[in-house]
Amino acid sequence: MLQLPDRGRLIVATDLQGNVRDFSAIEAVFEREVETADGAVLVITGDLVHGPEIPEIQWPVHLGTYYHGDSPELIARARALADRHPGRVHFLLGNHEHAHIGGPVVSKFFPNEAERLEHLLGDSGSEALRAWISTWPFVAIAPSAGLCMMHAAPHAAIESPEDLENLALAVNDDEEVDLDERATIIALLWARSTSSERARAFLGALDTRLTTAVYGHDVAHSGYAIDREPLLCLSSSFGCYDGDKLYLSWDLQEPADSASHVARVGLRPLYPSAQPVHRAR
Repeated sequence: MLQLPDRGRLIVATDLQGNVRDFSAIEAVFEREVETADGAVLVITGDLVHGPEIPEIQWPVHLGTYYHGDSPELIARARALADRHPGRVHFLLGNHEHAHIGGPVVSKFFPNEAERLEHLLGDSGSEALRAWISTWPFVAIAPSAGLCMMHAAPHAAIESPEDLENLALAVNDDEEVDLDERATIIALLWARSTSSERARAFLGALDTRLTTAVYGHDVAHSGYAIDREPLLCLSSSFGCYDGDKLYLSWDLQEPADSASHVARVGLRPLYPSAQPVHRAR
C-alpha cells in the first residue's frame, strides 16, 4: 500500500493499455500541476500495457477512438516521467502487469499478451520490466482526501494493510500458493464490482478515513460509472471515445464525502474540445 501526501493536487488516470497519445495528454496535465505551489502526484491505476495492434480498417466501434498500441514506447515514457519526478509518479499493479510476474495469462488481443510484449522488449527489456512491475503497489490511499485508488473494485476480503504486504505475486504454482492468498490477489486485480458493504469493509481495513474507491479495469463508456457507493469506476483511455475520456483531479486537502461527490467535483475531460459520444456535456 502506498500512502500519498496530504497536500497538493492528485491526478488519477486508468487503463491506458499501450495508448501513447492518451498518456501524453495525462502527462501534460500532471506537468502543469506539478509546477504549482503545493505540487502534484500522479497515480495510474494499472493496465498501462497491452493494447491492440490492428489497422484502423479492422477497428471495432466498441473500442472507442482508434489507436495503435505501443507498450514498449509507453513503458519508456512512463519510466522517464517517474525519473523526472521522483516520488510523485506512481503506477499501481493491474491484471495485465501481473501476467508478467506470476499472474494469469491475459489474452485480449493476443493469445498471451505478456509473451507478445516480452517478445517486443527482448530479454533485457523484459527483465527490466518485470523488476519494475514487482515494485508497484496494489493500492494508493490519500487519507486526508478520503480516497483509495486501485486497479479493480475493492472486493478483496482483508483486515489490514499488512494483508496486502504479505501477498505472494505468483498465483500459478498450485503446489506452493496459498488458496486464500490466490483468492485475495485475484479479487484485487480482476473484480469489476462489489457490494457497498464489502467495499466499505475494504476501505476501513486500510484507513477509517477512506470514503471512496476509485478504480478502472472495467470500461465505463461515458467516462465513469457509480453502480453504488462508495464505488467510482473511472475510464481515462481504453474503450472510450476521446470526448468521453476522463481523469480525476483532486485537492488532497479536500475531504471527499462520497463517490458521487468525487465525480461531481473532480472529474475532468482528457480532451476538452472533443465531442462526447456517450456522455452528455
